[in-house]
Amino acid sequence: EIIAIIRDEAKVSEGKAGESIEIMLNPTPFYPEGGGQVGDRGVIRGPEGIIEITKTLQPIHELTSHQGHVLEGRVRGGDIVQAIVDRTARFDTMRNHTATHLLHAALREILGTHAKQLGSLVAPDRLRFDFSHMAPLTNSERDDVERLVNEWIRENIAVHPQEMSKDEALARGALPFFGARTS
Repeated sequence: EIIAIIRDEAKVSEGKAGESIEIMLNPTPFYPEGGGQVGDRGVIRGPEGIIEITKTLQPIHELTSHQGHVLEGRVRGGDIVQAIVDRTARFDTMRNHTATHLLHAALREILGTHAKQLGSLVAPDRLRFDFSHMAPLTNSERDDVERLVNEWIRENIAVHPQEMSKDEALARGALPFFGARTS
């Protein structure tokens, strides 16, 4: 259900073809941008209109904002809609997210445990990985990291996400970066 429509920073009752809008749904299957990872994109189809979603954000906890433009027709607050996530983009983003973890592990193995992630950009078409180290990578180090990551990819190890408390995650080896405190 569309619970709110925003146009030009003001709440409105509807969005019409050609307009750029921001909508809130309850519930939503769209994953919002966060932690360096881009949010989902896709399409929302209503009884009288279609919206192309180009950006998904979470401005406050538990509120997801879907930004895009109305391709045809109109949409109204209260409409029951079908939210369709771009599966190709989501799966490409998921693979690049996994690649950041592989890259981080390889850097720590090749350079030492002092090498740690400082930030990243994870998108469907690329990833950027920012890390700390005392010197630029040598060609040999870069080749070794690439070889190791590719080796792990070829092993095709299954990924099994698990939810747990912060304390349990730390006890099982999670690395608390990005200013996270361990106490």
